[in-house]
Amino acid sequence: MKLASYIAFRYLFSKKKHNVINIISMICVAGICVATIALVCTLSVYNGFQQLITGLYNSFDPDLRITLVEGKKFDANLPQIEKLEKLPYVDVLAESLEENAMIRNKGKQTTITVKGVTSDYARLIRTDSVVTSGRFLLKDGENDFAVIGAASATLIEAGVFFVNPVSLYAPKYGAKVNIANPENAFNERNIYISGVYSVNQQEIDNKFAFVPIDFARELFGYGEVISTIELKLKTGTDVGKAKEEVASILGPTFRVQDKHEQHDEFYRMLKIEKWITFLILFFILLIAVVNVVGSLTMLIIEKKNDIRTLLSLGANNKMVRNIFLLEGWLVSVFGAILGVVIGLILCLVQEHFGILKLNNGGEGNAFIVDAYPVLIQWNDVMIILVTVLMVGFLVAWYPTRYLEKLK
Repeated sequence: MKLASYIAFRYLFSKKKHNVINIISMICVAGICVATIALVCTLSVYNGFQQLITGLYNSFDPDLRITLVEGKKFDANLPQIEKLEKLPYVDVLAESLEENAMIRNKGKQTTITVKGVTSDYARLIRTDSVVTSGRFLLKDGENDFAVIGAASATLIEAGVFFVNPVSLYAPKYGAKVNIANPENAFNERNIYISGVYSVNQQEIDNKFAFVPIDFARELFGYGEVISTIELKLKTGTDVGKAKEEVASILGPTFRVQDKHEQHDEFYRMLKIEKWITFLILFFILLIAVVNVVGSLTMLIIEKKNDIRTLLSLGANNKMVRNIFLLEGWLVSVFGAILGVVIGLILCLVQEHFGILKLNNGGEGNAFIVDAYPVLIQWNDVMIILVTVLMVGFLVAWYPTRYLEKLK
């Protein structure tokens, strides 16, 4: 095998009688290199966007979110809740009540999810990073306040500490709508806005209005019920083990979700898009690798005399096949390694200097970040490298069958 490898290396780097073989080999290496660079950079950009959006969600989402498997509301005085509060790794436990309502301000209105929360909720999320105007204040003495999303505030043209309060409308619990007088089927409550939050995600920025939980119960006509329990875990806690223990305490009627599962559909779609892109670029890579067949076939024809000489000196057919198999595979190896190295360098340059901008130098910037985010994941690099080398080996094996016809 050492002799076969030595001869294969000599064939790869030596000058051929027909210069076109050298040119085709260089084109093969360049094509595989470019395709590999595209794979490394594209997957790293997908990873960067996922990390960016995960960071935005993390400032807003609890470590564990508990809801009912069936139904929406449950008793706020369940004995299991008291057990959760006593768990050593639970830093904050906040109860909340979520229901849809309508928010109105000076003739402008939109639907919103009113989320009544307990006083501990402010410790659950990073209020300093999500509140863009005002502050996260829900109760001041006897006065109730609301914190709404930036998108909702824009729609109803409301702001922090306006002179006039906004109005919240919610259907009365268990009431029937009277066609002659439909407004009697709705509860109306006025509340001032103390803060506006934003996580730069449209589906969240126009969704919630945070209010005190007692205000929410009064608005919806509920008693001592809640719809969600949210937990913040102490630093260093194993989230997986904590999730299992919490689920065992609550039983099968409750659903316990970590941060990833709270946006499972989003992460699943991002992963699907990532690997579909990988598949598209893989086909481009395949076209580049297939060129190895032509280069290797021409080399085999050129080296007929060398093959006869090797066979006369005692080499067997297997050794001759290994020489040309390795020679063809080395084209893919050099192209893959060169592509990975250049791809990683480009990703590091983009990560530290942000050369490729999102706004293309425009005056306005509607993006969260100025440049394309990049995150190198070594398991992706290994998948790319193994894929290129495997495909290169299979493609190099095909033309070596021609050697069986040579005497």
